Amino acid sequence: MHDLHTHVVPPATPFLDRLATADPRWARLEPGPDTGDVLVAGRVFRTVRRVAWDLDARRDAAEAAGVTGQLLSAMPELFAPWAPSADGADYARAFNDWLAGELPRHGGFYAGLGVVPLRDPDAAAALLTDVARAGLVGVELPADPPTAALHTAAWAGFLDEAERLGLVVFVHAVGGPGVADYPHPMAANGVLFPASIGTAIGGLIATGAIAARPRLRLLASHGAGSLVTELPRIDFLRDTTPALRELMPESAVESARRLWYDPLLFDAGLLRLLVDVVGADRIVLGTDHPFMPVDPVSFLDDPLLPAGLAVAVRTHNPAALLGLPAS
Repeated sequence: MHDLHTHVVPPATPFLDRLATADPRWARLEPGPDTGDVLVAGRVFRTVRRVAWDLDARRDAAEAAGVTGQLLSAMPELFAPWAPSADGADYARAFNDWLAGELPRHGGFYAGLGVVPLRDPDAAAALLTDVARAGLVGVELPADPPTAALHTAAWAGFLDEAERLGLVVFVHAVGGPGVADYPHPMAANGVLFPASIGTAIGGLIATGAIAARPRLRLLASHGAGSLVTELPRIDFLRDTTPALRELMPESAVESARRLWYDPLLFDAGLLRLLVDVVGADRIVLGTDHPFMPVDPVSFLDDPLLPAGLAVAVRTHNPAALLGLPAS
């Protein structure tokens, strides 16, 4: 059982003394015996359990629960989308070096996703060779990077390079600036996360960016959120708009079937719909560990879902995405 949507909080950030004194917005961990506080701009953003940063304790707990491996990615608050390009690049290198250095200590239990400077897509693309050389399997991006959406020309070179290198691109849902409009952050989370990831993946499909890169290994968090409701509309418009057909050499559904998705839709009926559209082989286990209070994918065993789906999601499909033996 390989979990591909899990987050890690490094014990020390932003790693570099120069950055640590430059801006209080860098996320920091203040660890305690059993829990730790993640501070952003001097305020507690989230209290996390020890397994968020202690990879030895994390592995012990995961193996006891039957997990055979985890793909580690940065807690989204570590993206630092506000960081100036040069600082963002230095921070990304330091984070990637830290994560790549941790992986060999755990006998292959962990794989890792790096981060890139978000305000400079060209610099992000240039960093991908180092990511691959370090032994990381890919990178994590927010659904709404600053300066330009993922489907725009600004990110074309990045996507081309990720495809060339065979790296996984994990696009993670975010709350964005609209969070401040809600009386509670969890209310914003419930509304904005599905919308943000659906918009990001839908944009990549509707502009032909996915069709143009058939070997791109892109994983969408949270089941791509609203995407499954967008696909029929996109294809209706494509069928009736010659210019859109020229932009999209294949249907939206065909492009969607090239991608991978975690099952974090919180409902068996919604997951069944996604499976019917993209195929049972495109869903990989992802639990958002260790930030969910209970198992968010327990519904995988719901009889409404196709027979054998739960086993495929937990074993064969993650192995296929990562290029691992199915066992």
